[in-house]
Amino acid sequence: MYNKAFALAVAVALSLEIGPSHAQPAPDEETGARLAEVTKPGFERPDESTRGTGERSYTVRKGDSLSRIARRFYGNSVLWQPILNANADKVKRGGRLIFPGTVLIIPDLDAATPEIQTVRANEGSPKLAIVTGNAYAPFTDEGLPEGGLFTDLVRTAMTRAGYDPTIEFQPWDDAMKATQKGTYKASFPWYETEDRRQALWYSSPVYEVLIVVYYKTGAPLDFEGIDDLDGLNLCRPEGYFADDISAKVEGGQIVRTAPETPADCFQMLVEGDVDVVSLSAMVGNGEIIKLGLDEQIDVADTPLAIRPLHIVYPKFDPRSRGTMGKIDLELKRMGEDGTTAAVIEKHLRAHFDELSKAAEVASNN
Repeated sequence: MYNKAFALAVAVALSLEIGPSHAQPAPDEETGARLAEVTKPGFERPDESTRGTGERSYTVRKGDSLSRIARRFYGNSVLWQPILNANADKVKRGGRLIFPGTVLIIPDLDAATPEIQTVRANEGSPKLAIVTGNAYAPFTDEGLPEGGLFTDLVRTAMTRAGYDPTIEFQPWDDAMKATQKGTYKASFPWYETEDRRQALWYSSPVYEVLIVVYYKTGAPLDFEGIDDLDGLNLCRPEGYFADDISAKVEGGQIVRTAPETPADCFQMLVEGDVDVVSLSAMVGNGEIIKLGLDEQIDVADTPLAIRPLHIVYPKFDPRSRGTMGKIDLELKRMGEDGTTAAVIEKHLRAHFDELSKAAEVASNN
């Protein structure tokens, strides 16, 4: 079912990323359908013959891609991610996708959103001051329902584990520094880096994100791995994680341009000021749609990296490991009883709906 696919936060869902890197949160997916074909947004009327209600199945044919299948069933190629999530067990973790003959589940995006039981802290439960950041849709932002997907998961797990969490939204750098000092009991979502491990404990992976490489349509990129970026100017915003490219940048093989925002990177790409942009598929696709650049930007066939997101706890606090252990256990239980799947599905449905609306608006402009 649709829920099952979302359960591991799209463990192979290969979808997320952004966020500042100094304080880099997660802010900081051979034949057959390939990743590049899967991630390019676009809008088109759905094939009327595929319309219907309920979950359906589809047998992959030669030349198919998830984006084309999404366009056929949903009328919008940007909605490939729900299909990918619903078939995570059929996806190759290296980034290669399904083969001809594979039977895919096609989720019903109009189905009712699953109900999620509200969990409230008991009176007298230990308080936990938690910090995260903004502008990381659909994962964290104080303007999103329940503060976003990741915020909802964390609050639910902490409450079920017997705590009373208070979640604040701060600039990412401030959030990281304050957590390392022990001002906050935990922060999320963050990629793991060696330097941060000196001051922080990392939870078990909560969600995995797919980091991809975008390039200008009409200027094909033969990309199978990071070595194929040698000699290119790569754009990734200031503050975003750079562990996957740092050795190449420091060695001079890759030039990194670091403007303030993902939108800046994509504008520079279409204007020819940089050769490639590297972001998560979730963040990159959203920006491309909002900017109306889906006809001018394409994505490489293979992901640059797949990175897990974590909750982090300060080593400065001797109780952190005990707290982390309880919350990790509760997250595991949430995965087993379907709560994680339901929370993720609810938020991703809303996010995909917003992207669909944005793509339609962009196509009409």
